[in-house]
Amino acid sequence: MILILLPIWKREKITDICLSNLKRLQKSYDFEVLCVVSEQWAKIKSFEYGFKHVESENFPVGNKMNKGIKEALRIADWTYLMNLGSDDIIDERLFELYKPYIEEKRECFGITKCTFVDSVSKEVKRFDYKHLIGAGRMIRRDIVKKYFPFYPEKNKCLDDGSARNMFGVQFSEIQDTEKDLIVDIKSDENIWNFEFFDQEKEGFETLSINDETLTKLIELWDRKN
Repeated sequence: MILILLPIWKREKITDICLSNLKRLQKSYDFEVLCVVSEQWAKIKSFEYGFKHVESENFPVGNKMNKGIKEALRIADWTYLMNLGSDDIIDERLFELYKPYIEEKRECFGITKCTFVDSVSKEVKRFDYKHLIGAGRMIRRDIVKKYFPFYPEKNKCLDDGSARNMFGVQFSEIQDTEKDLIVDIKSDENIWNFEFFDQEKEGFETLSINDETLTKLIELWDRKN
């Protein structure tokens, strides 16, 4: 079983889209969700969706993540921990892509691409980082336990910091050909906002308003407002 670690802070409507997506996928795939909450509404929301939760102060975010992992290690049965943000939407194809890596018992693996959506302008940009990203990253349970706590006590660059702390772990980067397996919905309350992802950065692909994925996300977003 997979345990998805989901830290939540503000962005209530976007978080609701994320949780709704996970609840739908849970009908077909074997995973549990552990929400790390800092606000009362998030605690209530996780309860409404039937997900587990643990409370934590939000800052520094690294400590919040480590508290979530500490609670995760108390939960039996899961074999892989998936990192995810409360502004992320994952496609069911991601689970299919991960199956052989789980069967091979890889230590740490994930994809290199992410699609970013601006919830205000409705712009979409795709980016291939060419290396393992934090969203959707899978870490085997024994690795999580061995290197805990591996998030640094700060608010930014947590994915890179935790990767450096897992010295000696084999990272498997999946150079997939599929698109939009993970969609990150940006708002003004993100640590990295949409403007940070400059379209001139190497590797970016900016999409038009007619893109099928964008259309579906706009419809989903409008229903939530």
